Amino acid sequence: MAISHLFALGAALSWTLAGLFSHQVVVRFGSLHFNRMRMLAAAFLLLGMMVVSGGEFRLPEAFWLPVLASAIIGVVLGDYFLFVAMRRLGPRRTAMLFAGNAPIAAILGWLFLEEILSLLQILAILVGFAGICFAIIYGKRRDLLHIWEAITPPLWIGVAAGLFAATGQAVGVLILRPVMAAGADPLLVGLIRVSIAGLIFWLSWPFDRKKSDYPLLPDLKMSFLILANGFFGLSFGVFLLLKALETGAVAQVAILSSMAPVMILPFVWYKTGKCPAWGAWLGAFLVTLSTILL
Repeated sequence: MAISHLFALGAALSWTLAGLFSHQVVVRFGSLHFNRMRMLAAAFLLLGMMVVSGGEFRLPEAFWLPVLASAIIGVVLGDYFLFVAMRRLGPRRTAMLFAGNAPIAAILGWLFLEEILSLLQILAILVGFAGICFAIIYGKRRDLLHIWEAITPPLWIGVAAGLFAATGQAVGVLILRPVMAAGADPLLVGLIRVSIAGLIFWLSWPFDRKKSDYPLLPDLKMSFLILANGFFGLSFGVFLLLKALETGAVAQVAILSSMAPVMILPFVWYKTGKCPAWGAWLGAFLVTLSTILL
């Protein structure tokens, strides 16, 4: 197995842990304010990693535009909708929808880049869609009342938010691939992306009608959860993904970094004390199979 494959699998596990740490906080603060705090935490973490590793704080001028576009599409829009879905659907269903970024990337390539879809790719997209349906409709046990499995109605809002998040992730990764292949520092690119996204999120603070509902800074427990999410989701996880993109093909990296729907199930089992329903397992494996076929 190539080192890029290990980095991609590590990114999938890191994002799985980030999702588990985020649910309680996003339910408390909402997607917008949670992203403000996590971007701030991630920026400080990445800055510390840059200093410790002795990285150079210089990005070639030609890289700035794709990094900026990736930050806006993949982080600002993608992460905002990701945690809207997390708040409404819980970590398991959100991970399932977010893993749909691979078939979504194939559809976008067909629509906008005039890429031809083979019969195998069409089959893969249908398999992925079936997996998402199984996981959402048949993925919950009737005797499981844990908050991770609760759905805030209407269901379609959470599903749409998850699909928007997956689309943002797909577009953001495709934009960054040439930058990483050209040798950009993964830590510096990650730091710039979260700093840009954090600035945009914090600029929205004066216009947030719900800002009186939560404190500007959270308590100790919430701070730990935000810090853990920032580390696994935006710092260490993104670092592993960008390292994988340095030498790995986008398709292979997308396949292995999309294993979160399968990886999250043992954590759900441990946390709730009950084995996830058959629909959750079947859906997770179908979505993973879809990515492999693509």
